Amino acid sequence: MAQLYPDAVFTGTAALAAYGLCEVRLPATIRIDNSRRTHANELVRTVRSRPVPANRVKGVRMALPAQAVADALSFERCGEWLLKEALAQAYRGLNGRGRFAADLEMVTSKEKDALRTLAEEAPVGTASKWEQRIYHEMRRVGLKPVPNFRLGPYTWDLGFRAGTTVVDLDSLFYHAPENNHREFLIGTWKTNHAVQHGWAPLKFTDECTDYHLKLVLETVQKTVTHRRSVRGLKTKPQKVRRALVTPAWRFHQSLL
Repeated sequence: MAQLYPDAVFTGTAALAAYGLCEVRLPATIRIDNSRRTHANELVRTVRSRPVPANRVKGVRMALPAQAVADALSFERCGEWLLKEALAQAYRGLNGRGRFAADLEMVTSKEKDALRTLAEEAPVGTASKWEQRIYHEMRRVGLKPVPNFRLGPYTWDLGFRAGTTVVDLDSLFYHAPENNHREFLIGTWKTNHAVQHGWAPLKFTDECTDYHLKLVLETVQKTVTHRRSVRGLKTKPQKVRRALVTPAWRFHQSLL
């Protein structure tokens, strides 16, 4: 198909499979130029389209993951769980939300709003399966956390802008005692920064969520609810005069 249609862009689950985000599903959805004749059989389905941004995988043009998911919603029958997982993996990590936002701007689809909703539920921007699990548990009880939330120069695992609360999930699996010095110092000053700027910092370990998940969720829920109900704490709390804004790695002698 790529040889027959040099301008073709594979999309939907075909593109997601090429990125290693799901198994191959047929027929493959392919975007072709508006002037081309459409083609459909048990292997391929062509859709007339204006050009969309694409990556090359082994020489074949593939739609960006966000576009591929939108097209899967439009032209294919597949479970939302599969598409959520694909989004979470395609846009994972610290800059995942930023990359998704940039790709979303370029998406051409009537399913753009549905794509945005899927990304919120996925969740885009988390770094680990553990974070994804806690994110889903928080949404289950009515909370709406933002993963990899930026507060000044620091990044928190989860944040609640309406409620001015930030949450870090920490584990010895990721921060072994012998390698913990740098992260420990940065984490300490990150907490100080949040407090000085009027935010409530909460921290939990994997053992907290393993043994006391209900208590963890209640603690976050009560903190966010309280701060949303108190005037001056809901979205823009008053910070300490001349609060520190420089990140620890730029001033702390142990980190220079």
